[in-house]
Amino acid sequence: MASRKDTTTRIQQDGLRYTSKAPGSPFSPRPGAFSGATNTMSCFFCGAHQPPNRRTMQKVLGRSQPVCEPLCEKNPRAKKLAALAAEAAAVTTDSAAD
Repeated sequence: MASRKDTTTRIQQDGLRYTSKAPGSPFSPRPGAFSGATNTMSCFFCGAHQPPNRRTMQKVLGRSQPVCEPLCEKNPRAKKLAALAAEAAAVTTDSAAD
């Protein structure tokens, strides 16, 4: 069986292969930020990467962890808040019916 030659990539002299791939990474540091800063961090519960304006810090097992903001469906605090909201809505509709 003859192997096909890959036309979209090519190994260059310096060992790099992807000439058609855009340079950089979505996880690289922001320009002008200190070297440890990244554009995104993953949510402790769901693992989705969020930029700073879409995440908040929440205490989990005694440590602050990044979580989605608004809270993702895997966050136990979101489940508790949804249950409390449903309970409050049920109480409100019951009192309005009386």
